[in-house]
Amino acid sequence: MKRRTFYRLGLILIVLSIAGCGSDHLDDLRGFVRDAHKDKKPRIEPLPEVKTYESFAYSAEDGIDPFASFNLKPRGTSTAGGPSPDLHRRREPLEDYPLDSLKMVGTLSRGNENWAVIQAPDGTVHRAQVGNHMGQNFGKVLKINEEKVELVELIQDPLGEWIERKASISIE
Repeated sequence: MKRRTFYRLGLILIVLSIAGCGSDHLDDLRGFVRDAHKDKKPRIEPLPEVKTYESFAYSAEDGIDPFASFNLKPRGTSTAGGPSPDLHRRREPLEDYPLDSLKMVGTLSRGNENWAVIQAPDGTVHRAQVGNHMGQNFGKVLKINEEKVELVELIQDPLGEWIERKASISIE
């Protein structure tokens, strides 16, 4: 019986000593966090001043009529006789892709003939020579060297006129 009492007393002492260690010693930190900003109030910016809407009456009595017949041209008709794409020629495989998606991966040559090796976005490899077309803007190959393919594209300006734009694809 003495043993049992001794064990119970020991067990009670162990439980009390563990309960005494239960504090996490963070009470002072919690008090600081609670009291640090107690007296400070947040500063709120004032709302911006609302500007009133000023109406504008358009009066173009003395100006040029933007809808006059000489200002209206059907798109795609050229009056200057400049460049225009041949819409009736057979399209080439590299014209299905935008020019910036095509990659030049090398060159081939036999005698005086040079070809550029072009990889399409779907992974297919094509060869192009001077005079071939590529890109979706009617690009025509002008020159091929070991570093790049130079071509000229035909694009429409805002008035519908066809203009030439130089472009190139460099080897990667």
